[in-house]
Amino acid sequence: MKAAICAAVLLAGCIPGEDGTEGAPGMRGATGPAGPQGEVGPVGPAGPAGAAGATGPAGPQGPAGADGATGPAGPAGAAGPQGIRGPVGLTGPAGAQGVPGAAGPAGPAGAVGPAGPVGPAGPAGFDSLPDTGCPGPRINGTCLISYDNRAQSSFAVAAGNCAAKNADLCTDSQLWPITVGSWQNIYLQTTVMSAPHWSASFADNDAGQWTGVNSGTGDDHVANSNYAYACCGGTTPVNPRLTPEVIGGVPVLAIHDINDTYWSGAVAQCMAVGGDICSDSQTAILRSAGRLTTTTWTNAHSDNDGGQYAAINGGTSDDTSPSQQHGYACCASLLPSTLACPVARTAGVCATVVHNNQDSTFLASAQACAAVGADLCSIAASAVLRNQGVLNGPVWTNSHSDNDGNNPTVGTGAVADNPNLNTSYGYACCIK
Repeated sequence: MKAAICAAVLLAGCIPGEDGTEGAPGMRGATGPAGPQGEVGPVGPAGPAGAAGATGPAGPQGPAGADGATGPAGPAGAAGPQGIRGPVGLTGPAGAQGVPGAAGPAGPAGAVGPAGPVGPAGPAGFDSLPDTGCPGPRINGTCLISYDNRAQSSFAVAAGNCAAKNADLCTDSQLWPITVGSWQNIYLQTTVMSAPHWSASFADNDAGQWTGVNSGTGDDHVANSNYAYACCGGTTPVNPRLTPEVIGGVPVLAIHDINDTYWSGAVAQCMAVGGDICSDSQTAILRSAGRLTTTTWTNAHSDNDGGQYAAINGGTSDDTSPSQQHGYACCASLLPSTLACPVARTAGVCATVVHNNQDSTFLASAQACAAVGADLCSIAASAVLRNQGVLNGPVWTNSHSDNDGNNPTVGTGAVADNPNLNTSYGYACCIK
């Protein structure tokens, strides 16, 4: 202070003295005005945090921010209590069948239940002794009703005796199994017939070739010749494994359209299936239907007189022989299993149609009979009908009414020898 005062005095030429004692402090002067703010110093270190203030009221919710990335799944919480069961939903589609599981152990047998009601009776089984379709013996397939080896009967008498037994004179093919032994070896064959005998087609022994059928009748013999006879009948037995095929009204058991079979083989085949070789009239129908195309056996040995009967036999020779080889067809009997005739028999002949008008060719006559489930009557059956006054005029028969030497007129009427198949005659239809 002294120095400050001296400095002021020196300016005026004074010399400073020694300092006096310090006086008492004076009163504090009034605060001067604030000086200008100095520069802001550097930020000091943060002070300790103060105590947290009370939470203020929540402000209004701000807008939702964008979804953040999904965080990792937290651990599964404990299962909550089961809720109320909802309604059953629609059944979904069946899933694929799973692999069958292993069979479980068999359970214990249950108690036997009460007996049920008796069911209806089943169909009858096969007879332990099957029906052969024959009211007499079948000998190698031939249904033999009766026979007489005494050579004492005319054709009309023999035919009438067979008709009285609801039978017919046997056909050539039916006679072969019971006759051929008398021609060949009686010890090796089932030889029933020994004397010359009639057949349904008049037993013509063309060129002596058919002794194995008729035991040696004549070639073009007369109707009053005294011969033996055999009667054949019955029907084809029912065979569940062999149903006849009906072709143009003809019931066919077998067709062999190859010319490779001897007469005896054709006979054996047809007899084995309970039938017979088809007649001339039936064979003509099969040929017209295109089912036979080769030369063919018929049950009257297929004689082709004058080469006029190819429409029947396909062109066999005149005076055939059992040693020739031809085709054949087997036909079933036309009678039902009861052997009943659908109309009243005429002296034993089951004739369902008698047509005395001379207006039908051979094939037309055959077809008319087949259409009603019948066949043209044999010469033998026609002879019975003619003797009864039922049939008159020339008629077709199932062996084409061959009137050799005009001797079978007793059955055929006044048909020409070797008649033309296109000639118009009457006819009768028979069931046998």
